[in-house]
Amino acid sequence: MQSSSRLFPVTLSATEMAADLYEDVYLLNPGVSPDPSVRIAVTRVRDPAWQGARVPVVLIHREFQNKRQWLSPGGEGLAALLARYGFDVWLPEMRGHGMSPRNRDWSQGHIGLLAEEDLLPVQRFVEEQSGVPPAWLGQGVGARLLAYAMINHQRFLRLVPAAVFVDPGRAGSHWTESRATLGEKLGLRRRQRFLGGLHGWGPEDEPSALFRDLYRSQKRYRKGKGHPTHEGLRVIRCPGLVVGVEDDTDTIQSFARSLGGQVRHTLSPRNDSRSAATGQGNPGTAVQDDIRAWLAEHTRNLRADSVD
Repeated sequence: MQSSSRLFPVTLSATEMAADLYEDVYLLNPGVSPDPSVRIAVTRVRDPAWQGARVPVVLIHREFQNKRQWLSPGGEGLAALLARYGFDVWLPEMRGHGMSPRNRDWSQGHIGLLAEEDLLPVQRFVEEQSGVPPAWLGQGVGARLLAYAMINHQRFLRLVPAAVFVDPGRAGSHWTESRATLGEKLGLRRRQRFLGGLHGWGPEDEPSALFRDLYRSQKRYRKGKGHPTHEGLRVIRCPGLVVGVEDDTDTIQSFARSLGGQVRHTLSPRNDSRSAATGQGNPGTAVQDDIRAWLAEHTRNLRADSVD
């Protein structure tokens, strides 16, 4: 079934329910990659009971995950919370994750390529369907993808009204470096994928090129040669929220201070059971509600514009 988009071919591939929420899955064929087999699945989550205008927000999952990080089949998670508060929620899945098929050159995916060829078309499609540019939230590598896209693409940077970075990580290290064996890290050059399920890190695998790219940037940073993402954060001047679920407070505060905008906030993990990380480092209930409240506050003008 074809969807109505003037941008590029889009297929409405599934219409489902997550409890009381609509869950529509679109398969995008942006046609911007040299690899013609690239298809990006984007799920739209809406609450049919909501009567007012909806503010679009895009949630990018972390490494080794898919959209189920944000939305369970039973209608739970951050995406469900936002939808029930009137947000128009969009959940893209990285190539080869969830309902996004594994493309021909999947093993060559890295931060710059995925940010340019996948995030930018998602932004265009969501804006076309919603009528206004969406706010964005990314976690882990998803946060780094978001930051890279904003730093390196002026139009994308200009359109994002608010950005949330959850566990964006340190410039000089990534958590897999301490959890993977030396053989696994050395083997990234000859293997196509980093196995998430084998280690219990998540249901998805990641292309080895993604981690070769991450580790290379971190090594350069440790040698004092700069970092392609962290040292460019000053150009991000929209309202920004940096959230720590697994990262320490110093890390997220340092990331927030590097952002160039005047509205910069941080949220650290709280020592109560409601805000504890819930499986694979997801934000707990209290932190989810704080994110929801922050997004509502900093997208008020967007909501007003969408009514017109």
